[in-house]
Amino acid sequence: MSFSIDIQSISTFKRIRITDDCSNVYIDIISKGGLLNSWVQSNNWNIIDGNKLEHGWGEFEANGFKGGKMNPFSCRLFNGQYKHLSKDYTIEKFYLGKHALHGIIYDAHFEIEETTINTNCASVLLTYHYQKSDKGFPFKYSIQIKWSLFENNLVIAETILTNKENMVIPMMDGWHPYFKLQETINECSLQFNCEGIMEYDEELIPTGNIIPDNTYGSKAMIGTTQLDNGYLLDKNNSDCILENDLYTLIVKPDKNYPYLQLYTPPHRKSIAIENLSAAPDSLNNKMGLYLLQPQEQWTLTTAYQLITKSL
Repeated sequence: MSFSIDIQSISTFKRIRITDDCSNVYIDIISKGGLLNSWVQSNNWNIIDGNKLEHGWGEFEANGFKGGKMNPFSCRLFNGQYKHLSKDYTIEKFYLGKHALHGIIYDAHFEIEETTINTNCASVLLTYHYQKSDKGFPFKYSIQIKWSLFENNLVIAETILTNKENMVIPMMDGWHPYFKLQETINECSLQFNCEGIMEYDEELIPTGNIIPDNTYGSKAMIGTTQLDNGYLLDKNNSDCILENDLYTLIVKPDKNYPYLQLYTPPHRKSIAIENLSAAPDSLNNKMGLYLLQPQEQWTLTTAYQLITKSL
């Protein structure tokens, strides 16, 4: 196998293109946000519904946080407020209505730490040191993201979080990629095993209840179903499979991502498959919230594999 890496400047950030030269498959990683913005197949079909960044960051938030790293909370944080070690905090960053949305790292400027090319894969390691920039999260920590493209159309995202404080800090991690296997997701099916669906209130804040649900325990067509749902995955099999007549996408999170959020945007061209270490509003409800010990490193991994079907 043969791989190559090309780094280009776009506005104030970098685009890192990792290519499998034998299969003509490539991925584009953006240093701002550390996100996967493209995964292009040999037929030029991009299975990622990404961001148009040719002229800069643009309307990333308004366009749905496509591909964003969600950290240290995901989805909605009730009123942007939470309590940690008996002290109250209020997030300053992005709000949708009265609730803070998608954390504080999604637009961070990551540095390219290193690039690596081996016989069966190529990787880029990105690093960001959070320095208490949001008064609502005054805890130093570092975040490293390693994106790797392997042979056989396998992409692996590894996140390493390190507490730089001398105190315990609350933490969760997640990704917000949108996938498209054809012009519409209506012709796609979903399949995953779960312990149940999270009950949300009318503002999409979890109530704390997990309701038994087996809608996608076996392959089920998405059709015109509108999804903005969260699930607690089966501990023994957390794979999520998105499939149509052309492709099978297998999303395989490790045990540190036990929650799954699915969202279908109104245009029906893609679906967000979001692996989360904790539930939305976890800084308040504590569902899956991880307490990162002083100087502790926490590693989380998700693998994505695309299988092209024979026509």
